[in-house]
Amino acid sequence: MPKQRAQRNAASYAADLHTKDKLLSSIHKISSLLTRPISLDTILTSIVQETALVFGFMRLAIFLVDNDRKLLECRYIHGFNPHDSERALRFPYRLESHDCVETRVAKYGKTIFVKDYLNDPRITPVDLKVSRIMRRVSTIAVPLKIKKDIIGLITADKDESGLSLTKKDIDTLSTFANQASIIIENARLQEQNQKKIKQLLTLQEISKKTSSTFHLEKLFQVISASALKLTKATSSALLLLDDEGKHLTIASAKGFEPADKELFRLKVGVGIIGWVAQTGTPALVNDVRNDPRYREIIEGVVSQLSVPLMNDKRVAGVLHVASHVRAAFSEDDQKLLLIFSGHTASLIKNVRLYGQVMTERNFRENILESSPNSVVTINLKKEISSINKRTEEMFHLRRKNVLGAQSSTVFEDDITRIVDLALEHHAVVDNKEIQRVRTDGSLALLGITSSLLRNHQGNLIGAMIILRDLTEEKKTEELIRRIDRLTSLGQLSAGIAHEIRNPLASINFNVQLLAKKADLPETALNLIKDTQEGIDRIRNLVKGMLDFAKPSRPCLKRYALIRVVRESITLMDSQLKEKKVEVLCALQDNLPEVILDAHQIQQVLVNLLLNGMEAMPEGGTIRISGQWEKKGPRKRCEQIVLQVADQGTGISRDDLPRIFNPFFTTKPEGTGLGLSIVHKILEQHSASVDVFSDKNRGTTFTLRFPIHSDEEKRCTDIRS
Repeated sequence: MPKQRAQRNAASYAADLHTKDKLLSSIHKISSLLTRPISLDTILTSIVQETALVFGFMRLAIFLVDNDRKLLECRYIHGFNPHDSERALRFPYRLESHDCVETRVAKYGKTIFVKDYLNDPRITPVDLKVSRIMRRVSTIAVPLKIKKDIIGLITADKDESGLSLTKKDIDTLSTFANQASIIIENARLQEQNQKKIKQLLTLQEISKKTSSTFHLEKLFQVISASALKLTKATSSALLLLDDEGKHLTIASAKGFEPADKELFRLKVGVGIIGWVAQTGTPALVNDVRNDPRYREIIEGVVSQLSVPLMNDKRVAGVLHVASHVRAAFSEDDQKLLLIFSGHTASLIKNVRLYGQVMTERNFRENILESSPNSVVTINLKKEISSINKRTEEMFHLRRKNVLGAQSSTVFEDDITRIVDLALEHHAVVDNKEIQRVRTDGSLALLGITSSLLRNHQGNLIGAMIILRDLTEEKKTEELIRRIDRLTSLGQLSAGIAHEIRNPLASINFNVQLLAKKADLPETALNLIKDTQEGIDRIRNLVKGMLDFAKPSRPCLKRYALIRVVRESITLMDSQLKEKKVEVLCALQDNLPEVILDAHQIQQVLVNLLLNGMEAMPEGGTIRISGQWEKKGPRKRCEQIVLQVADQGTGISRDDLPRIFNPFFTTKPEGTGLGLSIVHKILEQHSASVDVFSDKNRGTTFTLRFPIHSDEEKRCTDIRS
């Protein structure tokens, strides 16, 4: 008998030793996993497998308590059929409302062994319901503890078979559970640390990306996408307060499409998000179904995290993330999102300020670009810092070719001297007039004004030159003066002509009487002949003066200008041939008709042809060209440009401004009224005449006739 007892004790001791060996081996195996980057789920899988191996259980489950200690969630299950597994994972126990074996172990930290569900007095209705669903006869539930903190439990059974466990088996299982608790907690901490490291690296990467974004709408999209990435949420939204600070609007969203993003307005204080905007306090909600503040914005949300965007201690908006999974966000997520929201708020403020600065700068640049004057800025090194569009047009420059170039290599000496005066002597000029030769050889008159550029400290940093093209303005002023002179001269000429005509008629009558006397000597007859020729010249002069003073009113009607040109050439054909002058016509096809008096315009062209012939005593070529042009704002005013160019002796620069003045002539026997009458006729037709002449190379008269439509009648003051 003692021998048998000794054998039984030896067998029991050997079995215990074998169990302990397997237990230590399992604990070592599970612990070794912590040295590798393995997920918590992998650790839980290993614990379940080793538990089943050591203790011979058929079915096992690991439950963990959530962060706010309200739920007991099944995190891993082994040996159950798919239907039971899905049910266990989907439906957690509520620690306060569900009374059963599992919740008691989680709350009190004591192991519970139920040998028979039907006969155990501790069994509750919840236990009986679970046992029927799971076909459970008996079970053991062992707490997972770290010191005094219960983090979860392990449950095990043998399907429909009962468990036969001794106290030693239960103690061994408890020891294993204690070691497993440490391993689980270490895995949790390791997973959290890895997650923190990843989140911090992600935050660093996102911060770089957002800091380089200066477009506000793009920044909003980057922020919502980054919040999604940081927290592994299923959806995110950036909501900003309106100008009145009473409502939130969606600036950007990821993971969902707002039904009416433009119309969406959430009142501050309404819902969890509105509460965050009102209080400036973050809100981490594990289950929105249990929070009375919740208002649905995104369909299917179970958990959410909302943090305020603080700007100068004031709420500017809310950064919101949500998930379809319960308790998807942790305190660490909240801390990280708060850091990101602070960075985000500063970025939004800076980008908005940048946008305002850029808007103001663009506004100033648009003013400069739209200026009718040339504006040039030059730095202290006398390098060109900027030019506007008008400068490019006026000087035929390309901006990219002159920026950074020395001003002396781009502009003429007169402008360079003014730049030197400003930068070297700090002296400026105000509307100084200078002349420059255009690329086509014509002269342009510029008004130049300079000013000094200083920084906010008052130090000189450069100079600004403003150039205004005065050429057309001076032409207009000269035209007005000419019209005034012509008006005065016309009135004076009319008076003089009337005063001359009466005595001239008497003189002419008396000379004719003297000529009829037969006994006059030849000397007297020659004197009478010379007198008669003088009278005729005076009569022609008086007629010209009257024509100039009171030209006949034009009979205006639509007429083809090309026809007038041809009729004028035909009229002058014999004289042109006699003077060996050839007329070449280069008129654009299909020129529209113009409102004019054909006879008067013919008089203008004949006069110009006569001038051309007289300028070429040895003969030559007169070229008449015509084309249709659009001028003025938006090219709405149309005109026909007619040019009459000869190859004659030309007009001197001094005489050029006076050729349209009455009685000005360089011809020995000219009256000086021809071009004055030309100018007067064209003025009555709302047409204009310009002249360009190069000494000994010829003269070109440019006539511009408006094409009178309703729009063009309003543009007749536009001159090329």
